[in-house]
Amino acid sequence: MAHYRETVCAYYVAAGQCRKGRQASHQHYCQKCDKYMPRARVRHMNQKKKKLEGIRKREMREE
Repeated sequence: MAHYRETVCAYYVAAGQCRKGRQASHQHYCQKCDKYMPRARVRHMNQKKKKLEGIRKREMREE
């Protein structure tokens, strides 16, 4: 299954609560909203690449 790397909106409070008066009750609503503003600038790491690099490093040490 896909893992969504979403940055939470600055105006999102809790499920069903948005400071801008929008319905924030279902997934991915914030990204579709025209008032969306990310809370923080986050760089999402490529987890697959990170794990494969770790495996390759361990294999190189074993040889």
